[in-house]
Amino acid sequence: MLLFDKVSKKYDQDITALEDIHFSIDKGEFSFLVGPSGAGKTTLLRLLIREELPSSGSILFEDIEVAKLPRKLLPMYRQRLGVVFQDIKLLPTKTLEENISFALEILGKENKEIKDTTDYHLELVKLQDRKHLFPRQLSGGEQQRAAIARALANSPDLLVADEPTGNLDPDNAMQILNILKEINKTGTTI
Repeated sequence: MLLFDKVSKKYDQDITALEDIHFSIDKGEFSFLVGPSGAGKTTLLRLLIREELPSSGSILFEDIEVAKLPRKLLPMYRQRLGVVFQDIKLLPTKTLEENISFALEILGKENKEIKDTTDYHLELVKLQDRKHLFPRQLSGGEQQRAAIARALANSPDLLVADEPTGNLDPDNAMQILNILKEINKTGTTI
């Protein structure tokens, strides 16, 4: 499903974020990429979503060569990815329910599908009773679960989470990992 083939990313002569990275992830796999702060994990994510381009090497997502994808096709490509960013990126002026619904509205989904999908994902991350709250009213663990629900809204082929348990206590971290395992059991590559 995903192949990073000899990928390097240099920001200038002095800063090499990634050098000659090679790995693959099969459809349905549950994988972890670990490393110390500054090792290039977030850069890898930025390359995958084509927020940045590699200095060398290639990134293949199924049959798509990511770096060569025309800019006009980026939105369609990104719809196949669910991304949970390290800084969560929930919209602060929208409730939890609206944050998830908004992702579906952008895709032009029908109202019934938006409601059903939103309700399903809120239940999946165990936040159905918090749906009318704004991000600032949620705990860190709840915000992380909300970000996962929003990332899943468009049924992505691949869900990628950048340090999904990084700032959480052990109980919340375990809860997030259990949710990710459940999502993986449904066939989503994590």
